[in-house]
Amino acid sequence: MAGPGLKGEKSLLPNRAQVVIVGGGSIGTSIAYHLTKLGWRDVVLIERGQLTSGTTWHAAGLVTQIRASHAMTDICRYGVELFPKLEAETGLQTGFKRRGYLVIARNEDRLHELRRQVSLAKVFNIEAREVSPTEAAKIHPLVNKSTIVGAISIPGDGQINPVDLTNAFAKGARLGGAKIFESVTVTGFEKAGGRVKAVVTNQGAIECEKVVLACGLWTRDLAATLGIKVPLYATEHMYILTEEHRDITPNLPVIRDPDGYCYIKEDTGKLMVGSFEPNAKPLPVSSLPENQQFIQLPEDWDQFEFPMSKAIEAVPLIGDLGIRHFMNGPESFTPDNRFIIGEAPTVPDVFVAAGMNSQGILASAGIGRAMAAWIAEGQATTDLSEIDIARFAGYETNQRFLRERIREIPGFMYDMHWPHKQFETARLVRTTPLYDKLKAKRACFGTSAGMERANWYAPEGVEPAYKYSYGRQNWFDFVAEEHRAAREGVALFDLSSFGKTLIQGRDACASLQRLTGTDLDRPVGSIIYCQLLNRRGGIESDLTFTRLDGDKFLMLTSAAQQQKDLSWITQHSDRSSHVTFTDVSAGFGTISLSGPLSRQLLQAVSDDDFSNEAFPFGTAREISIGFSKALALRISFTGELGWELYPTTDMLGPVFDTLMKAGEPMGLKLAGYHALDSLRLEKGFVHWGHDVSPAENPIEAGLGFTLSKSKTDYIGFEAITKARSEPVRQRRASFRLEDDRPTLLHNEPVYRNGELVGRITSGGFGYTIGRPVGMGYVSIPHGQKWQEYLNQGDYAIEIAGELFPAQLSTDPFHDPHAKRPKA
Repeated sequence: MAGPGLKGEKSLLPNRAQVVIVGGGSIGTSIAYHLTKLGWRDVVLIERGQLTSGTTWHAAGLVTQIRASHAMTDICRYGVELFPKLEAETGLQTGFKRRGYLVIARNEDRLHELRRQVSLAKVFNIEAREVSPTEAAKIHPLVNKSTIVGAISIPGDGQINPVDLTNAFAKGARLGGAKIFESVTVTGFEKAGGRVKAVVTNQGAIECEKVVLACGLWTRDLAATLGIKVPLYATEHMYILTEEHRDITPNLPVIRDPDGYCYIKEDTGKLMVGSFEPNAKPLPVSSLPENQQFIQLPEDWDQFEFPMSKAIEAVPLIGDLGIRHFMNGPESFTPDNRFIIGEAPTVPDVFVAAGMNSQGILASAGIGRAMAAWIAEGQATTDLSEIDIARFAGYETNQRFLRERIREIPGFMYDMHWPHKQFETARLVRTTPLYDKLKAKRACFGTSAGMERANWYAPEGVEPAYKYSYGRQNWFDFVAEEHRAAREGVALFDLSSFGKTLIQGRDACASLQRLTGTDLDRPVGSIIYCQLLNRRGGIESDLTFTRLDGDKFLMLTSAAQQQKDLSWITQHSDRSSHVTFTDVSAGFGTISLSGPLSRQLLQAVSDDDFSNEAFPFGTAREISIGFSKALALRISFTGELGWELYPTTDMLGPVFDTLMKAGEPMGLKLAGYHALDSLRLEKGFVHWGHDVSPAENPIEAGLGFTLSKSKTDYIGFEAITKARSEPVRQRRASFRLEDDRPTLLHNEPVYRNGELVGRITSGGFGYTIGRPVGMGYVSIPHGQKWQEYLNQGDYAIEIAGELFPAQLSTDPFHDPHAKRPKA
């Protein structure tokens, strides 16, 4: 399968270029191609070997469209649209064939998951349907129907030749004016003023304005020379090619067998069997030959035995065929199984596009388009937040962590995608100071940004561990009690994983004012809820600032969001401003008290006055607790009376013990993040990354109340002004199912009067209202008034192929007038 790509330019390297792309695989060439489509002509791509010689050449060439999220599906389905056009434009065949996919299920749980995929496909207008074992065998005559309980057919999916695709991208880029050079090795970079001013190679330096690192698994080490952290680790990635057989016909669809951790596709009259095995083999890059191209690793039948045996069960013919070739090549994976793309947070105008988790071919077109737009516009033009390089906290580049976590990642792609499924490897990276105390209280932990967080608490006699399912999981009834305590009594949440950033200096207020449409120039002690906005008016973050002093703010955000928020703020702040940013997360704990008895509990442990008059809602001040002190914020993410307490970490344990002792006669109950999620869903509080993202603006999200009507000098003002003056194209609303049995998660289709009009963005169970509850967006037809349109329809939500009647509300289902937190 190895072979040279199209020959690159033979002339000397230019002295300068507008952008230099490092890496000649499918991703790098796609970015070059798409930049030329945006009118960029001064584009240079350099490859240290031949095009495709890194990992592209040994890719399986699978092309699928349906992914786990709206943004990722949008990226991957673009390739199906582009690949035929690319052939026509360049005159080069890509080998793209829409033979379809057959995804088989060996058990009912998997079939339920596949049915959810069929429902998700409808949101994106992708053809997919469930088929019986008998029909599956008709679609693919080699399938052993006795091994499966059902399947789904996706006729628009298919396969492609990775080498041919890359060469087509390269030719298309050249036709657009880009220059491509092979056998050019990057040896370093020249920097000035914190920016890269030139890429240094073994054939000379190229001055440039922007750099793109798209070097596959070698990106990590090259980026590290610039101080950029790219958490990648390689594994051995394997597939085999059988002998030919007359029954292996060219029109066979690709089989994906997630329960068997394998895929099977026709390849020139033979069958290719590949795997995403559950216990992968980590591969240090240092063990690879330094400058070798088209690397092949030794065969490992012990590693491949399990997926091979499963492939034979699914397609018995494989067991009768000889093996023509065993391919074992290096492939890079990321610790969270998501791509790494975007502008490096620490070095302006250096972009990374790597860590494709063996999905680079199917995503190449979409990633190339998205990256080109980002480079050209100076910011992402679509919602790429879940794969943005800025999401990482830094610990992820620890080599021991990566080596351990990467064992799990390839198989994670084919594992059951249970609700609330947690990583099993490389745990206990970060813990809150209360971890041991909560563990002793039988907490079951999950992780966010590497932080161990209490998700729920098990009673005596119950193991604090997940038993996954698509129905009610083993924690359902225990979380109900936690939820009720927060609504009816008092509950304590350890939220110490919150990101806490101190922003101070004489220009702090003025700098932050440019980033949000909310007026932050409020009195000292004010808690200000707002969104960070991009130029399109999209929501880059949903967070709070607390004004501690005239020139001092405390930014509070989720653990998973903090690094991205800090990166956004620093990148969009005037570098000449007198303002500093300090991560103080490790210096303070966070305890949230929620419920009608929270005031009574605080009054029992403090001499301070917690009345409405002395401590109004939305304000902050220092208080005493027992013998300790803490910053207290009167705010609530549960929709109840409550406070968030921020003692320093040395006082967090004593504060916790004091509250637990004083709260015992009041029925104080420990509560976790699952209860917090159900509480906020009933109250209609959004979760960034699900209910709001860079793809929505505050008007659509129902957050227009946060925007000042007098501010004009902030990023996104023009877009917000336009959004206010035009009809709303979509609107967020809350939904409640009439049936209490289904599990509502996210991305379920929403129907109005039988017509598909939107999707659920987050869902759960509302224990107070006794029904599944969620939030989502409904598209508003042009010319319709959104209030009338939303309120006049009959709604249903599709879950795994079944429609469930639902009630829509533009107000929260619980306490719509927000009286309880202000009581």
